[in-house]
Amino acid sequence: MDKKPSYTLTFIFVIVGCAITYLIGEYFHHRISEKTRETISLIESNPGHYKMGRLEGYKLIKPLIYAEQTEESSKYSDIKSQLTNYIDQLKNSQKLISASIYLKDFDQGEWMCINDTETYYPGSLIKVPGLISYLKMAEKNPELLNKKLVFNSGGRTIPNQTFNSRQIFPGKEYTIRELLKFMISYSDNNATYLLNKNVDMVVFQKLFTDLNIPKFTKKNTVITAKNFSAFLNVLFNASYLSRENSEFAIELLEECDFKIGMVKGLPINTIIAHKFGEMGDSTTRQLHESGLIYIHNEPYLLTIMTKGYDVKELPEIISTMSKMVYQDFIIKGTN
Repeated sequence: MDKKPSYTLTFIFVIVGCAITYLIGEYFHHRISEKTRETISLIESNPGHYKMGRLEGYKLIKPLIYAEQTEESSKYSDIKSQLTNYIDQLKNSQKLISASIYLKDFDQGEWMCINDTETYYPGSLIKVPGLISYLKMAEKNPELLNKKLVFNSGGRTIPNQTFNSRQIFPGKEYTIRELLKFMISYSDNNATYLLNKNVDMVVFQKLFTDLNIPKFTKKNTVITAKNFSAFLNVLFNASYLSRENSEFAIELLEECDFKIGMVKGLPINTIIAHKFGEMGDSTTRQLHESGLIYIHNEPYLLTIMTKGYDVKELPEIISTMSKMVYQDFIIKGTN
């Protein structure tokens, strides 16, 4: 005799499953809400200690895109002293001309900066605002990332890099989504050249204005470590792009295959979303790296910019600084 299904039992399973799903959802909603309320409460209770950045261009609203403490935190005085001493040692030994470091945690928004007024040629770091610009364009045109472009340099010279990876090929067709991956994850200058030809410069320049950063123009081609960090800051907070596009951008940064700088200074399998950039001539070289480094899913933002004489020595210097900061976070904890 065939067994008939027990509708009562099925009904009970459905009810129990819904209850479990509801409780799990409430748990995470409660945790997220508590974290959000703590942050809002911290800002509201110390209004004079925060600088607010709001997005213009709307009739009745001004969305908050960042809220940063105006003063450095004493929490990082020890590691700042250690890093400053290390930089001085390298300068005395002629291995380094100068360096700047920006460090921020996302728990309380505390930060510190070394040589905050020093400016640098960003090199391939400028590909990050390029990425954000394209994703901003895609929010108005959802099909943009699927648009195909054919790479042809037209005889123009595309800058070479010391640290090369994968590249796109002349005459081949690529979607903009694929080109963004080549530009960010592999730092491909060919893909960057093609994307730069098609970017909306109004959107690109507005990004700098919105983040209160001096515009990147032919007359102004330098940036500070703190100013560059603003790009990763708004990506992590998903306060400039949609959550989906912010996540996509950070995923591309996580796939960056430059492994001899910050990554080398971290334990194996540490999650890091990062980008490097290099620039210079035959006598003076610059190498920079900026990243979101995750400890137990709680990241901190670290940007290191360096000027030296031998570009091949600079990755090891960045690696050592990265290790020093990581160890400081482990000792003190991220809270």
